[in-house]
Amino acid sequence: MKTLIYQYRDGEETSESKYSVECFKEYAKRINSEHLYEHDPKFVTNLGSFSSHYGSFKPIFEPSISDKYDYVLYIDTDVFPVEGLTENIFDQFKETTFDIGICEEWNAPDIRTKHTIAGINNENDERWMKLIESIYNIKLPRTESGLPKVYNSGVVVYSKPGMLKAKYKFLKFNLYTSMIESAQLPPFYTCDQPYLHAMLEVAKMNWTTMDYKWNSSVHYQPGTKDPRPVVDLRDSANFVHVQLAGANNFDKVKMNRVVNKPVNEWAI
Repeated sequence: MKTLIYQYRDGEETSESKYSVECFKEYAKRINSEHLYEHDPKFVTNLGSFSSHYGSFKPIFEPSISDKYDYVLYIDTDVFPVEGLTENIFDQFKETTFDIGICEEWNAPDIRTKHTIAGINNENDERWMKLIESIYNIKLPRTESGLPKVYNSGVVVYSKPGMLKAKYKFLKFNLYTSMIESAQLPPFYTCDQPYLHAMLEVAKMNWTTMDYKWNSSVHYQPGTKDPRPVVDLRDSANFVHVQLAGANNFDKVKMNRVVNKPVNEWAI
C-alpha cells in the first residue's frame, strides 16, 4: 500500500505551519509513508478570499499524486500528531472500499445555535443545507437532535478510486461558490469545508466518519475575552487541531506543550 501525506501553504509561512510540517514529516517516516509539502502552490486563485483553501483538493486533480498513491492524507498546517505517534492512520482503510474518510466536528452544531462567528451559525447552516438539498435532491446528515452535522476538512483521507471519482463527480469550484454567493450566504460557506461536506453526497461518494482521535480540537470558548477559557475536546487524541487565535505565532516549545500536555500545564 503506497501512501502520501500532503500539506501545503499559500502565503507567508508561520512558526506553526513550519512545525506542523516538521512533525508530519517525522510521522510519515514512522508509518512508512511519503510526505509532500508545497509552499505557494497557488492551485486555485480565482475564488475570492477563500481561494487558497481549495488547494486542499490538489491531490485529486494532480496525476503525479492521484495515479501514484493508493491513499492520500490531506492535512492542514495547524494540525499536529501527538509526540511519538506510531498508529498508522491508513491502516483503518486496508480492508475497506471507502472513497473518503473525514472527521465530524461533533460539538459544532450545538455551538452554532448559541454563537455567531463570522456569519457561521445554525440559521445559516440551515439555509446552506436547504439550498444544497433542494438543488441536488439529496439529504445531508443531521445530528440525533436534528441539527446540521459539521465535518472538518483539515484531516481527510482519499483512496485512489475516491480521487478518481471526485475528479469527475465533484462540482466545479466556481459553480459552487457562485451558487453560495447568489444565495447571499456569508463568505465562509463558499470555502473548502462546506464544499467538501456537500460533495460527499452530491457526488455520491462512499465516505466514512473517522474516529475523532484523528482530528481532536482545542479552541477558545466562543464569546469570551482574555483570559479566555480553553475548550479541550481531546480524548486519546492522535492528531490535535490547534484552533487557538494567535497559535500561528507559537514557537516549537509552546506548541509541543499545547499538543501533548493537559491545559493546566500549558501556561500560555
